[in-house]
Amino acid sequence: MADNVLWIITDDQMRSTLRSMDRTWRRLVRRGVHFRRGYSAMPLCGPARASMLTSLYPHNHGCDSNMTHPPFVAQGHDRDTAATRMRAAGYDTGYFGKYMNGLAQQPSYVAPGWDRWIALLDGMVDDPRVNVDGTVRTVGSQREFDAFAAQRLRRFIRRHRDTGPWFAVYAPTAPHGPYTPSPEHADDFDGVEWDPPALNEPDMGDKPSWIRDLPPQDRRRMRKIYEGKLEELQDVDDRIGSVLDVLRRTGQLRRTWIFFVSDNGYLLGEHRLFHKSQPYEESAGIPFVVRGPGVEPRTVDALVSQVDLMPTTLDIAGLDPDAGRDLDGRSMLEPLRSGDWSSWRRRLLVENTNLDWAMLREESQSYVEHVRSGEWELYDLASDPHQLQSLRDTDVSEWSRRTGQLASSRGRALRELEL
Repeated sequence: MADNVLWIITDDQMRSTLRSMDRTWRRLVRRGVHFRRGYSAMPLCGPARASMLTSLYPHNHGCDSNMTHPPFVAQGHDRDTAATRMRAAGYDTGYFGKYMNGLAQQPSYVAPGWDRWIALLDGMVDDPRVNVDGTVRTVGSQREFDAFAAQRLRRFIRRHRDTGPWFAVYAPTAPHGPYTPSPEHADDFDGVEWDPPALNEPDMGDKPSWIRDLPPQDRRRMRKIYEGKLEELQDVDDRIGSVLDVLRRTGQLRRTWIFFVSDNGYLLGEHRLFHKSQPYEESAGIPFVVRGPGVEPRTVDALVSQVDLMPTTLDIAGLDPDAGRDLDGRSMLEPLRSGDWSSWRRRLLVENTNLDWAMLREESQSYVEHVRSGEWELYDLASDPHQLQSLRDTDVSEWSRRTGQLASSRGRALRELEL
């Protein structure tokens, strides 16, 4: 029987918080491939999710604001996604969780390609609305929705105990604010420390002009948000554990590929910044883990992106990822199985087409070009992992050329430029 595929997509999770999730660490990270250098295509919720579903960078899918669903549908992107292709290949499909912002404008919409559809319409409100296979209903809170979506996912898995393969997405709203962990975990990280080296960076002279005069963030507020994220992630951890239990009990765990990522990271006062969207490791970097049949556990430094999820999933199903149109991402399947990443990409693009910056990661270095202002930053993450000092006395003309080429390319041409 063909292998199943499950994507787990958290919301606003920093890489550094993955270690706090004991079940996920023990049952996914230690039993799969842990990528230390996983990145968002664009560190903003909606555009990142559009990139995952289509394997297109934002400069190619054109959805660069967080009100992503309307332009995504208007351009017809919803008609060619990982879901539509997997369903056409005979897979049963199910979406369980947060989809894209703007979905509430079409409350009865069910995205093409999904047999089961449990999607959040309104977040961060009391009694949020949920679309259940085209019918709108309410749940008590975002956290209740996460539990509801996980329960429906477990039901979906149990129903496929003895049937054909499936492809599913579980996308909890956690650890996105407002931070309302369950009573069981509400005090797990009370008083946790938050003092990263880049917090309220004192010397901002190496940063672009718009950021240099930002006031410091409130340290107590940043610490409280960090506490809330860690506590909410314990609920996510519990639900992942329950999903893995169902997979094991139904005999499906050994034939299921599990991809664990977030839509973006999060800045909590580093470089005096708060939120996401920016080209720094805390924001652009994401947790990235893959567990699957025949995959030897290891930690690797290969540069991987959200745009790689779709081609890898299609490859697992025996499909040609580029059938119909070229994808921007590349399949990880062969190196995941062999452990040999020597022929993998050498450089990787991350971008924000709304804020007009592009970042190029290559070896230990991170180059950021701010197109509108003509400013740039270059960091060696081996010696400066917290990006405290840009290498100003450097000729960056070649960096700029490569970044510009990647940020204006697509498909096979883009992938060729990565080598």
